Amino acid sequence: MSRPELQNKNILYIGVKFYYYHLQLIEKLEKNYGGNVTYFPERDTSIKYGIVNRLLPSHLEAYQEKHYKKILKQISNKKFDYFLVIRGFKMPLWFVKTVKELNPGIKAINFQWDSNTNSPFLNLNDDYNILPEFDVKLSFDYQDVQNHPEIQYSPTFYTDEIKAMGEKTASKDFEYDLFYFGSYLPERYKGLLDFIEFAKVNNYSLKMHFYMPIRYYIIERLKGVDIDWKLIKLSTMSRGQYIANLEKSKTIIDVSNTKQSGLAMRVLDALGSGKKVITTNKWVASDPVFDASQIAIINLNKIEVPINFIEDNTKFAPKNGFTMDNWIERVFIESFEKMKN
Repeated sequence: MSRPELQNKNILYIGVKFYYYHLQLIEKLEKNYGGNVTYFPERDTSIKYGIVNRLLPSHLEAYQEKHYKKILKQISNKKFDYFLVIRGFKMPLWFVKTVKELNPGIKAINFQWDSNTNSPFLNLNDDYNILPEFDVKLSFDYQDVQNHPEIQYSPTFYTDEIKAMGEKTASKDFEYDLFYFGSYLPERYKGLLDFIEFAKVNNYSLKMHFYMPIRYYIIERLKGVDIDWKLIKLSTMSRGQYIANLEKSKTIIDVSNTKQSGLAMRVLDALGSGKKVITTNKWVASDPVFDASQIAIINLNKIEVPINFIEDNTKFAPKNGFTMDNWIERVFIESFEKMKN
């Protein structure tokens, strides 16, 4: 797919270094849309950053200043047509203004892949209040969009591997009834324990991969949190393994971050692959795609799933509105077309 709006356009992309998603987005923009992407992570991802963030938080703003000064040196002689920022943690206002001054007429897009509660981006102090500088302001979080009319709603996306899975003929044989996949949060660990018991009581097969970096495990144990070492994984699951396990599973489990209301990647992957999903996110019921036969909303305090929800082998048509192509169309093209009307 190619659109003249992005063909041969130079895109400055600064955002979260998030597993493989940022890489796949770059590849899609370049190979499928003909854009030229210059990417930088929104923050230094080295061990040094981790030390400053954890042990010297008062120095974090100065550390980020240096990060953006380095970026500016590398882009000062380039010209850009689009400026895409996904989140923009501790991005200084001077940096955004300078990018715009160096590139008159640049189309500036701010997309929030996190909630304001979890990662504040609204009404920050003068040095970091960058949102008003952007032409397009988008968020995946239902609650933030509801409370702030200057922000438009745009969900995130699933990748092309998920799209391909959704287009396959439904399998009649699944290796797992339930697939529990995620990284450590206290509520997710509680959910893991609850679903292990739920699967045992109901004789469901459960595949789980619960990632927790060793440093988090040590910190939580020092706090006195009881965590069963045998239930956690110290390394992430590869993309290939994730896709393989997703394909073998009938139902995906999503214990969402309680500080967010937007659709988690696990929910989108289920909707894209035509599978069922059990989620703790009650906000999904307000989305037009909500279908109670495909999405079960639960309370972790007492897991109750409709009768035959898991047993039923129905494969649903993939929800194409969440493809990466549709995300690019909404963010880079439709959002600016709306501004003209």
